[in-house]
Amino acid sequence: MKYSLCADIMFVGVGEKGPVWPDTDGIIAAMKLAKENGLTGIEMFDLEGRDLARIAEASKELGIEIRACVSAGAPLLGNPEKTEELVALFKESVPKAKQIGCDKLILNAADYAKNLSEHEVLKAMEDALKKLAPIAEKEGVTVLVEPLTDGFFTSSKQAFGLIESVGSEHVKLLYDIFHFQNIEGKITETVKNNLKWIGDIHGAGAPMRAELTVGELDYRFILNTIKELGYDGNFCLEFFTFENREEKVKASCTVLPE
Repeated sequence: MKYSLCADIMFVGVGEKGPVWPDTDGIIAAMKLAKENGLTGIEMFDLEGRDLARIAEASKELGIEIRACVSAGAPLLGNPEKTEELVALFKESVPKAKQIGCDKLILNAADYAKNLSEHEVLKAMEDALKKLAPIAEKEGVTVLVEPLTDGFFTSSKQAFGLIESVGSEHVKLLYDIFHFQNIEGKITETVKNNLKWIGDIHGAGAPMRAELTVGELDYRFILNTIKELGYDGNFCLEFFTFENREEKVKASCTVLPE
């Protein structure tokens, strides 16, 4: 298994009007923090508004990979009126992602069409992903669908069923343990039954999205089980660290299997 941390979540600040996401310097600081703790990658949110040339240079100098990023238009998945816009924005994001050596782009369906039925939204998602799949295959990248707490998806069966219906090796599920603990629990059982559809895994202490050593989840057990199941992909630390960031990352790394 490979390990990374989420730069945006780790380095987000709090402003008068809400979250203040890190700039390019913050992304590079996250790379350095990852390296200091023996991690080999980071993930990041938006590509827009960041100096991708600097990020690519830092990635090369530090030996830290950018394992996933959020595609432009990510929230539009599940809105049939926005599918063509999503496809166009995804096409624009791919070369930017490849510029920083990133081959996985995340869609989160945060703005799915809430006026439609579950069946209609799933159909819209399937149609969009089937349009994105050949683009991803041609470009050598993977689309990651990430279910969120209090979002559209209400079960892993529903989410993995969508991925299976698309039927592409270039469309996978981002299985976020924190979110799925909130959605349904049954973490290791779910991973065991759906391993082939998982393209990335995120983790944070639940229910407060803290470091891995805090909360109701035994990450040492979970991650050792996932490793024994044969998962050799990426696991990303994605928890908030508004204070004592270095100590929390260091503590979380103690539960990561070698």
